[in-house]
Amino acid sequence: MMQTDIDWSHDRYVKITVTGTMVKPDLIALMAQILQHPDYIKKHVFWDLRDVTMGLSIADLKEIVGVLKLYRPGIDDFADRSALLVPGKMNNAMAQVFVTMTRLLPVKYRVFTDWQSAEKFLLD
Repeated sequence: MMQTDIDWSHDRYVKITVTGTMVKPDLIALMAQILQHPDYIKKHVFWDLRDVTMGLSIADLKEIVGVLKLYRPGIDDFADRSALLVPGKMNNAMAQVFVTMTRLLPVKYRVFTDWQSAEKFLLD
């Protein structure tokens, strides 16, 4: 089961900590919640996935990208970065596949293995 903690307190990004097993239905529900939040357009997203077991297939990733394609910010100047902080080679590889699938989306996704680099990407 996937658990989440969402912290909107940072002035430049929302930090989403996910634990447990990441599965498509829970992730899509979480994404809908985040995308509908009034501060989403103003804040980048920091995904802390260090304590996650990936339960996603390539087909799941394609479906998630399809959901993200529906997002239209409505303005030119919006928070357009998402950092994915992941542990281990397998999670990193899955995250990199996801990032490749998102190349044409308005949000820039990047994968990181250390906190400082992820935060720097969001704050620069």
